[in-house]
Amino acid sequence: MLTVTEFESIKAIKGTFKLGGVRMNVYLYLVDELLIDSGPKRLQKEILNYLSQETYNQIFFTHHHEDHTGNASILNVDVPTYIHPLGIQLCEKKPHLPLYRRVFWGSRKSFTPEPIEHQLQTKHHTFELIHTPGHAPDHLALLEKEKGWLFTGDLYVMSHPKSIFAFESIPEVIKSLEKVLTYDFDTVFCSHAGILTNGRRRLEEKLHYLRSVQDQVLQKYNDGKPASLIQKELFPSKHILNYFSLFENSSKHIVTSIINKGGSR
Repeated sequence: MLTVTEFESIKAIKGTFKLGGVRMNVYLYLVDELLIDSGPKRLQKEILNYLSQETYNQIFFTHHHEDHTGNASILNVDVPTYIHPLGIQLCEKKPHLPLYRRVFWGSRKSFTPEPIEHQLQTKHHTFELIHTPGHAPDHLALLEKEKGWLFTGDLYVMSHPKSIFAFESIPEVIKSLEKVLTYDFDTVFCSHAGILTNGRRRLEEKLHYLRSVQDQVLQKYNDGKPASLIQKELFPSKHILNYFSLFENSSKHIVTSIINKGGSR
């Protein structure tokens, strides 16, 4: 199911579905004939039908994950597509995804985007590109300084995450949040939470929370507690996604990513 809302000159294309008790939203954005992300293959029919009525002459991918690039192999036939250089090889081969991700989002075919790192120009806007790893090594945010817009891909998603994926790093996410918050912006366009008019405050809230978690983990670890006990003390509850992903998504990865990067014991 797709719904479209408009904010200033931006169209927010929202796809929604449920699977196994898990409800998920994913957003594509269309601004000044620039398409930001292509959505998952699971929503391919709806997305292609909608985009067939729209005009876009460039596609930018915030990162290579299949919920952002699922329809890239079809959409990039006639228009230039861009991603951070670290994402090129990841896009040129078909990903070997865990079963739950293939079921949830659908897989994708390989495609070859062009590398981009610093700036993206449209007819009326200049977007500064900010490298924001932590969720993915090739993750980029787009900043339109004059408008105060920040497109954050999966950097935000939520203010107080209780679990992360095994491939994510809390220390790297903290650094990326610190980096984007040195810029001036008001509105955040998130790939899963949608349009956040109080976006700066929401990113500050997430940064404060993650710093607090990091401090608690390191204190407990340096007091001699193992990661498994720290996990139980800080994150006693489990979410259905933890089970659905066979714990590739788990609070364990919050703890271990912090210990592996900053543990001193």
